[in-house]
Amino acid sequence: MLISLISAKGSPGVTTTTLAVASRWSRPAVVVDADPLSGDMLAGVGAGRIPAAANLMELMVAARTVGMADALADQLVRPGGEHCPPFVPGLGAPGQAAGLAWEKLAAGLTSVPWADVLADCGRYGTAPTPLPMLMHSELVVLLVGSCLRSVRAAQRSVPVIRAELTRAGGVADHLVAVVVDPGQPYGQSEIAEALELPVIAWLPHDPPTAAVWSDGADPGRGFARSPLQRAAAHLAAQLMSLATQRQAWLDGSRSRTPPDVPAQAGLVGLVPGGEWPVIPAPTTPANGMRRSRSEGGS
Repeated sequence: MLISLISAKGSPGVTTTTLAVASRWSRPAVVVDADPLSGDMLAGVGAGRIPAAANLMELMVAARTVGMADALADQLVRPGGEHCPPFVPGLGAPGQAAGLAWEKLAAGLTSVPWADVLADCGRYGTAPTPLPMLMHSELVVLLVGSCLRSVRAAQRSVPVIRAELTRAGGVADHLVAVVVDPGQPYGQSEIAEALELPVIAWLPHDPPTAAVWSDGADPGRGFARSPLQRAAAHLAAQLMSLATQRQAWLDGSRSRTPPDVPAQAGLVGLVPGGEWPVIPAPTTPANGMRRSRSEGGS
């Protein structure tokens, strides 16, 4: 299973979100730093603790000989401690993206039998987008903030992403959104309507926990119970469920009738075309957390 995460201009935290969600995944999961502008996980969550010997280019070289599954296992690092999911560091420089065989990378990652793969594909539109990664993914997750600047940038990006996927021979029915820090000032329903995308979850503003993933800060004793980690667990469950449903629908291993989706408090957005299950999202934040800092949330 491959799930890719991207953001639009002005939206926060693709790397932070990818690592946080992978850390709460209920099955074996690995992270691949597939940002075409070059990776920063070793300098971020890794805090420069280990040399950059393993990376995306080395993964592709090794895969030619031993196959993607074995090469992936050999290239994984885990410099942040037990709380950190294993990951493959990204490119050493932005110029390397043009020479990477993205199609082979994406196809290989979807066939890894021993783990689900979450790919940090960086900010959409600031560099050549690794379209094969998005095309081969069971889900593509667009992170968007709730301020006007972020929502407007995402609103402009969504039609372009859909058009690029369609031109490349894919479909765009697997694009979903996650809102970071809702209520500043826009809520989930307003953002879903503006983007014409299903909003499946939200993440809180939680700088101390985010710093663990972005800068290698000490997680501390309350890390697992922090607002971001609790919300990441909820998002991980949502993504796993939806990706599994879509995977089954695509391979035809089950009935073509869309499977039932567990009832939740409400629906935020619809899947374009309605050809696979409508995606539910809670209308109230998970774990009783409040919606925004102005309302007393984190």
